[in-house]
Amino acid sequence: MDVLENYKKAWSKQTEVAEKVSTNEIYKMAHSKSSSIVKWIFIVGILEFIFWITINIFTPDSYSFFEIYKDLNLETLINIFTILHYIVIIGFLYLFYKNYTKISIADNTKKLIHKILRIRKTVRNYVYYNLAIIVLTSIIINIVVFSDEDKMNKFFNPENLTMSINEMITLSVISQLIALVIILALFWLFYKLVYGILLKKLNRNYKELIKLDS
Repeated sequence: MDVLENYKKAWSKQTEVAEKVSTNEIYKMAHSKSSSIVKWIFIVGILEFIFWITINIFTPDSYSFFEIYKDLNLETLINIFTILHYIVIIGFLYLFYKNYTKISIADNTKKLIHKILRIRKTVRNYVYYNLAIIVLTSIIINIVVFSDEDKMNKFFNPENLTMSINEMITLSVISQLIALVIILALFWLFYKLVYGILLKKLNRNYKELIKLDS
């Protein structure tokens, strides 16, 4: 059973004469746990950032996607987009770090509750951003490809099969929508598993603090 829950139960049962656990001690426990959770959010964010940077650096240029981007003259666009994406991610990591430093010095229940709310919002915005960037990248690439018939043939019909433009567009849209749904589902499950667990623990502390404050 959660240690904080044990303290809460002990506190609720104690008499005024035989007080074993004070409100201040419960607050300190919640504060310590919240600070630890936020630290892990920052650490996981750093590890995730390093993982994607490593994948990007060590993936050979001969890999099919990179070859397709080169053939379609999209390499510069993708590189610019990747750099901007990493800048935004670094911004989120900075916010994670600032959240950790700020929650570590919260000196009362109301301030801690307020900071927990901000941390939850930051993490959720981070998750939504990463999911949105997948959709946005797909849209931008499709706009560039669909604007040029030669690029469209090279991208969606590399085998030069006999089909009309409408058939090619229909087939490409359906296949991409299926792929996009699968990719988004996988990323959502990843973020739900990793950050969701941490947010769930943080939310539990938040509810305990609300009860304590009332």
